[in-house]
Amino acid sequence: MTNPHDGITVGSVTLPYSINRRGWVAPSGDIIKNPFKAQRLAELMNNKKVAA
Repeated sequence: MTNPHDGITVGSVTLPYSINRRGWVAPSGDIIKNPFKAQRLAELMNNKKVAA
């Protein structure tokens, strides 16, 4: 992430940033406005994907 409005990528998981909703879009459709929470969610999703 080089700009504040970039998508967050961890491993093979990417959470895209929605300019209209001003947050990162989770796979469930939820909007995460806190970048640290979005990063943490991406890390958890990547870890589950690697373990599976």
